[in-house]
Amino acid sequence: MACLRLNGYTLDLDRARLSDLHGQAVELRPQALAVLLELGRRPGELVTKLDLASRVWPGVSVTDDSLVQCVVEIRRALGDTRQQVVRTMPRRGYLLIVDAADTAPRDVQSFYRLAAALAMVAVAIVLVWQFPLLGAGSGPPKVHNRMVADVAVLPLRVLNTSQEGSPDGNGLAYMIASELARNPDLHIVSTLATDELSGKNLSPVQIGAMTHARYLVDGSAERRGDRLQLHVQLIDSGNSHIVWSGRFEPMAQDLPDVTEALISRISASLGATVRESDRAVLRNRAPASLDVHARVLRAIALSMAASPEGLRQARQELELAVRLDPNYAPAWACLGLVKKKLIFGNHDPGLSRQDLLRAIADVKHAIALDPLLASSWRSLSLTIESGQTPESAESAVSAAERAIELGPGDPDNWVVLAHALHNAGRTQAAIEAFEKAISWSPLRPPQYASLAARLRYSVQDYENAQRFARECMDRTPAMGFCKAVWLSSLIRTGHAVEAEAEWPALVAAAPSLQTYQMTPRDTPMALSVDEDLNRLRTNNTRAMAQ
Repeated sequence: MACLRLNGYTLDLDRARLSDLHGQAVELRPQALAVLLELGRRPGELVTKLDLASRVWPGVSVTDDSLVQCVVEIRRALGDTRQQVVRTMPRRGYLLIVDAADTAPRDVQSFYRLAAALAMVAVAIVLVWQFPLLGAGSGPPKVHNRMVADVAVLPLRVLNTSQEGSPDGNGLAYMIASELARNPDLHIVSTLATDELSGKNLSPVQIGAMTHARYLVDGSAERRGDRLQLHVQLIDSGNSHIVWSGRFEPMAQDLPDVTEALISRISASLGATVRESDRAVLRNRAPASLDVHARVLRAIALSMAASPEGLRQARQELELAVRLDPNYAPAWACLGLVKKKLIFGNHDPGLSRQDLLRAIADVKHAIALDPLLASSWRSLSLTIESGQTPESAESAVSAAERAIELGPGDPDNWVVLAHALHNAGRTQAAIEAFEKAISWSPLRPPQYASLAARLRYSVQDYENAQRFARECMDRTPAMGFCKAVWLSSLIRTGHAVEAEAEWPALVAAAPSLQTYQMTPRDTPMALSVDEDLNRLRTNNTRAMAQ
């Protein structure tokens, strides 16, 4: 009898039956079971989407969403919340991974061959990392394992923080990571994730294990009059050895050259090169003073936290920065995105929906000043998407794609693309872009949890949508969207009574929830969430009247 063990469950290929840990049959829709059986007939092998579609729906034209829904059902049935049993191979297909202790494989010899192949792949991955650092001079360059992040940039420790105009370590990390991500040979962990590790007294080995990054960029910064003193190290997380270290003391006009030197040294240490076009860009981007630079760094850090008060402070810092230096592109790009967040969060009485065009213009002005800054295109995608029209949705996709062209190794660019694709109605492509991002940044920042909730809800995986929305609520209490999705997911998983009980406390903590609407997007998700929220408002009003 041909059987496979999958996360403790048993798939009987001959009888076309999935059983749980107690031998009881697990119900799956016929199409979902057919997909699982096709994957089960080739465990450990890539099965393309085209192959699955032709075998499960012969002679019928189906969309990717039909296949995605089947995979969602399979993962839910197997308890595969981490997507380790049915793995998505972006843009290609799916891979079924059987339990390591499978006692009833179809073919013992095939099982051992698969294990041997996996072992050889693991060895090859190690060699891929070692050869560049050893400077191997013979043979073609090795290809990186795309499921492993190359570098994590940690927030720089700021010395003498009481001094006026001190830089912000989170903002510095953001800028260094953005420049490193320009190199197509490097994959960077999101600084939104590394920010959460600061202050936890973790060793390089522990950070490497948590982020999946082989190398860490660490260091300190201190303001000394008109100079910014930087100490930076590149650390091998596998053994905590320092691969390279450097010290810099730039003035404001020296920052582009110092950034170029820093990126070049880090990239050269990793056996990669920085493109000449990037170096030319760096030379042209200098703030008028270190005060402007410090204000932009603080604003970046405040906007990453995304609290209402922090966003208001960020706006103040940035408006002063652009007055001091109207030609500094990063300040304009960050200002436009901060305004957008304030507008849609209803966090600033001085801004309304009519000010969105001004916010978009701010980001476009940044791009006019520096068209090769990936973070500006990312900000543009997030800002123009809020226009909520088909034209703005496709424009947001184009802006995100441009950000990826300029910074292909930055997972935040791929997350923004996933967000734009989802709002343009291309959910399967959005899921693939998001999976690529989290493969490079395994520590999921709060904003990633928000998008994960959105994508899971869109494919009617309400249980996981509820889980990710809850995570987003806990980590970013000010985000009304996460509360809305959590409540709607509760209702759609049969817990309407619990949702009604939670409603008064959530509204008390976030009054904007009382009037929150996802429409006029008019997507199926927006209509469903608004329908559930309106029902909660109506029921609460009736309860109060009684």
